Amino acid sequence: MPSTADRSCQQFGNFAPKEWSRSQKTAYSVLPCVGPLSTPLSDNSSHWSPRLTEIPEHLLKRSRAAKGGGGGSDGGTASSSAVEPAAAAASPVATGPAALAAASAAVPADKPAPAAPPEPHYIRAAKARKKMPMWAMGLVAALPVWALSYAGTMQQQEVEDLLFVDAEIAYTQTGGCAGCHGAGGGGGTGYQLSGGEVLATFPDAVDMMVHVARGSAAIQGEPYGDPARPGGQHVSGARNQGAMPAQLNALTQVELEMVIFHERAILSGEDTSSPAYEEWMNSMRERLEAGDEPAAIDLEFLLSCASPEYTPGATGGGEGCPLAEAPVE
Repeated sequence: MPSTADRSCQQFGNFAPKEWSRSQKTAYSVLPCVGPLSTPLSDNSSHWSPRLTEIPEHLLKRSRAAKGGGGGSDGGTASSSAVEPAAAAASPVATGPAALAAASAAVPADKPAPAAPPEPHYIRAAKARKKMPMWAMGLVAALPVWALSYAGTMQQQEVEDLLFVDAEIAYTQTGGCAGCHGAGGGGGTGYQLSGGEVLATFPDAVDMMVHVARGSAAIQGEPYGDPARPGGQHVSGARNQGAMPAQLNALTQVELEMVIFHERAILSGEDTSSPAYEEWMNSMRERLEAGDEPAAIDLEFLLSCASPEYTPGATGGGEGCPLAEAPVE
């Protein structure tokens, strides 16, 4: 079991300053320590210092003489060899900061930390690359708002029905009806067509086709139209503003139908949602898209469909004919 002095020597390294390196603390702890337990350095210090035994002067002289002789007898050599370790063991060891600094200097210094490996080229390139400016962050944040607003403009644009376009052209240009009745059907030298007026005069489109095809001069002085309309039937030539010219040879059958469709559906707002009306509109679209030579107006066929109550010279039963079945050459 280690003695009290040995334990003192073992614990001696614990009193080294905390800021010393590990190697300095190791050197401090292994300093020769001889003698009984040391006494405190001062009354206010908790550190302990070892008590060292001094070597007699005559032993030191003998040791120096033995070292200086160099070439003595075997006995002298042996004696000096025996004295030398004893002198070394018994030689006083200086204490204090200077001795501790010398002891720590004798210990090899810690190896320097290995140099850090060079950065890869892609890391250097990333560091050297220009960063995004701060003002661009606002643009990035606004991208979702822009995307939502842009998506709202990507709705499919409604395509205008060509039937309505061609029907207006037939009314204003081909038939020349706008010259007397006005482009909006408000009337002029001819009767008003807008605001439901034309629907009150001709409840059925076939009777209106007969009147436009043969003109008002063909029935000069005769009443025509619905007797139940406000103000009664119109009388051909009663306004003394000239007769409506016949369109029998000026328009084709599909052009006549488009003029009537424009005056009734666009100018007077007739309901076009019935199956019969939709069938008539689809029939006009098909004939326009076919591009065939348009058929001429068949007045006899129209008179056979018109009502004698509304149209002078009509031979029909008053129920009209399906306009989609109009004769096509």
